[in-house]
Amino acid sequence: MRFSVHIVQLSNSPKMNPYLLPMTSRIESLRKYRYKIHPIRVVKFLVVLVLLMAYIAWKVVPKLLPQPEPKVALFQNTHTFIHSAYYFPVSKSLGKNAIAIVTTMNKRTAAKITNYKINLIGTNRTARWLKEATLTTEHALNDRCDYSLITAQTNLLSNMQMLEIEAEGILMEIPFKKPKYYAPKPVVFCVSPQFAAEQWQTFLVQLHVSKRLYGAHLQLYVVSMVESYFKLIKEYEKLGLVSIEPWLTIKFPETDGPYLEPNRNVELRNQAAAHTDCLLMYKEAVSFVGILDMDDILIPTNANSYYEEFEREYAGSWEISALHYDKFDYQTIKTAELETQSISSIVKNSRRLRTKDAGKSFLRPERFNSTWSHYSRNSDRKPIYLTPEQNPITWQRKLVPTNGIFHLKKMYYVEAGNVPGGALPVNPGDNITELISEKHLKEIDDDLKKMLSLPSIANLSTSLPQDDFYMNIVFSCYNESFYHIRDTQWLYNDITCVNAFNCELPQREEMPCIHSDATYHSGPSMWPITYHYATDSFFSNEIGCYQ
Repeated sequence: MRFSVHIVQLSNSPKMNPYLLPMTSRIESLRKYRYKIHPIRVVKFLVVLVLLMAYIAWKVVPKLLPQPEPKVALFQNTHTFIHSAYYFPVSKSLGKNAIAIVTTMNKRTAAKITNYKINLIGTNRTARWLKEATLTTEHALNDRCDYSLITAQTNLLSNMQMLEIEAEGILMEIPFKKPKYYAPKPVVFCVSPQFAAEQWQTFLVQLHVSKRLYGAHLQLYVVSMVESYFKLIKEYEKLGLVSIEPWLTIKFPETDGPYLEPNRNVELRNQAAAHTDCLLMYKEAVSFVGILDMDDILIPTNANSYYEEFEREYAGSWEISALHYDKFDYQTIKTAELETQSISSIVKNSRRLRTKDAGKSFLRPERFNSTWSHYSRNSDRKPIYLTPEQNPITWQRKLVPTNGIFHLKKMYYVEAGNVPGGALPVNPGDNITELISEKHLKEIDDDLKKMLSLPSIANLSTSLPQDDFYMNIVFSCYNESFYHIRDTQWLYNDITCVNAFNCELPQREEMPCIHSDATYHSGPSMWPITYHYATDSFFSNEIGCYQ
């Protein structure tokens, strides 16, 4: 059977709308198909879900929850000496109502002393707050010295009137003071604690170079000193040219039992604590802080002041933590009579030695809250966050290549009539330019002669030391204790505690000394640390030239 399809094209036919067939059934009446889930699939799904939840609970949730403080293993009951406590109503780096405490603490108190926290209580007229203070140190935790500089820092309440330490319900009040908010100069030099000091010529060089011409204020710490030398410094202090602070021998007046003697088991009378105290004292008042020994002389190069040189070397960079200057050893002359002093003669008759000592740092105080005796151990390879969202930058000390410290390591006496003319030495940094200009050297000498002509200073001429006594004893003792080890490159801090407290210092009846002293206090016995401190510090002429 054959079928044929005829397509008829209609012309001029009207346009027709599509025709929709009516629905003959409802959706509800459509046939439903059931999906059957296999039991094994259900088991597998549940196992995966349980494992996923366990992973989240193990790895993810703990990171979202507040982390508990690690438990600090405490080893023994120890003693701590509080050198100073500062209260900062306002601070550029510590924040508002900040507390900073400088201590000499036995780091063997705990497995890691910087993980331990102490409770501090601040009280004003209307409130009383308790907060934990974090501990930091400038010494390596594996140092052989048992005692170290430890600083405690926290923030409490405004208008604080009383500060206390709390441990297991036992309280001890701590005297505190506010830092300086004004200084005579924009730069302060923190000079290491002086003991059995007698070489007054270095003080004259340091002060008249740094203070009178290049704009730095001297902050001295004194343990013991020949009395006439001390009187000379006091005359300069009366004129506002230097500040003097007693640096106290560490004492634990009252204890419940035996303890490790701190002065023999801390690095060099804890100079780092003195430098940290100075940094905290001036951190809100000056633009730069220098860490120096009395015989470390820095002369700016291609600048008229320290401020100008330091600003130039920092160049506004946040990546420079501190400026570091190498320390070059020199030998030079000195004369015994006060009226014959000439800084020009000392500089022009200097001869550079082959040895070189560890350098010193100069820093912006708002970037540090503590420092070691040469530089802050926090000045290298430390990440710094300028904003919470920004990736950190890394701090690094900058070695200043064009300048160096003129270190008066050895000075020997010559007759005033036999002083050679000499010549200006070259700058030890670049070995090309002169160390100092003739113009500046003349200005310094003129100022020196003017000061020495004052009757109150000129009258001290006959009583000042005119020979080396303690200098030779101390140098010999230091050499036997650690210098000879250092010079052979075998001085390791985890093996040797750099300390010379056992040096025997004979006393001279014809050359009496003053020594720092105070009223010492012991707090109640606490676990794990009992605290001691001093008040009403002064200088006594009844102790002698000891450390």
